[in-house]
This record gives sequence, structure tokens and C-alpha cells, in this order.
Amino acid sequence: MTTALQIITKAMQKVGVLVKSESPSADESADALDMLNDILASWSNDSIFIISRVTESFTLAAGTSSYTIGASQTFNTTRPIYIVEAHIRQNNTDYPVSIEDDEIYQRVTDKTLQSIPYMLNYSNGFPTGTIKLYPSPAEAYTLFITSEKELTSFALADTVSLPPGWKKALIYNLAVELAPEYGQNVDPVILKIANDSKGAITQAIMKNRTMDMQPSLNVGRFSVYRGY
Repeated sequence: MTTALQIITKAMQKVGVLVKSESPSADESADALDMLNDILASWSNDSIFIISRVTESFTLAAGTSSYTIGASQTFNTTRPIYIVEAHIRQNNTDYPVSIEDDEIYQRVTDKTLQSIPYMLNYSNGFPTGTIKLYPSPAEAYTLFITSEKELTSFALADTVSLPPGWKKALIYNLAVELAPEYGQNVDPVILKIANDSKGAITQAIMKNRTMDMQPSLNVGRFSVYRGY
């Protein structure tokens, strides 16, 4: 268990602007907290930093093909960054739903058809995303989606439980970010540890993932319409 303040203090010690008996000022802590949360937000855009994928279920409305997703939206949950998999469940039977990009979805000419949806298009807007289904659900089916969500940001005094290796990675990568703010050159040893610790946590995550391509490349994912 650790706090953001402890991570910040250790990072500033690595930079050399604090000794072990010192603590950052309120202004220094606030600035460093912004940097720490910026690191987490940046890592959220890379699938190999997402610790776990989340599977959720939502009830569809008959005849409705478009649903907003996000806090206080039709699908009330944290906005997904990337939807990995989707399926429809009816009478204890699961029907796969293909995840398709905008271009494929726009090629559908008759969007009034109602049946069990087999195509999902996700518009990753911010702060609200939009899920569009084809065909429109003929009944109140249950939609299951497995997605990747943004890494949770820190508050200064919150006590958090981090997976193995994450505390070290955050301390050293924050130290790299902080160094220029204090007119310090990044120590090559600090930089190497920062990179190595990032690599270690991504390897741990990828061990439990299938060998699919990164979603940002938009290749390597099978589509019933265009193959791989």
C-alpha cells in the first residue's frame, strides 16, 4: 500500500531535489501530482499498460440502435477507451458481435432492420462515447462488452494498492518527468530503471493477453466483413 505523496517524495529524492529528511512543499506536491496523473493518463492510451479488462452487461431497448456510454449516460459506467469484445445473450445463448470501425458501419444501407445485433461500432468520444448496433435489437437483449478503461488517477493522500512493480515504475518515470522542472539532467541510471520498470510491468500484463495486435494499429483483428 502506498500514497501518491510517497511516490512523489521518492521521485523527488531520485532527482536530487530532496534528501530523505525533507518533504515536498504543498506547491511542489500539487505540481508533481499533476505530472503523476498525466503519466497515468498517457499510459491509459496504450493497451499494454491496462492492468485488467472489464466485462459489463447492459440491457438494450427494442428498436434502439444507438447508446451513449459514460458517467450518467444510457450505459452508466466509466467511458471505455477500447472495446475488446462484445456479445448478445438471449435465453442463455451467446451471439458474437463484431467490432467494426466507422467506415464499415457507414456502409450499412438499411439501418432500420431489427434482429439480434451482430455488429457494434464504437465512437470513442470524450467525455461520452457512443455505441451503435446493427441490426437494431428486436427485443430487450442483454449486451455484454469487454473493454479497457482509463487508469484511475491519484489524489495526494489516497492509499492505493498497486500491482507488483508499479510503484517502482511510477517513482522512476515521475523522476524523469520532474528533472527538467528543477533544472536537473536526467541521470542515465534513473532513465534506464524507468524504462526497464515500464517494460517489466507491460511484460507481466502481456503474459495474460492473447497475441493480438495493438488496437491503435487497427490491424490484426478479425472482421466478418473484411477478414484480418
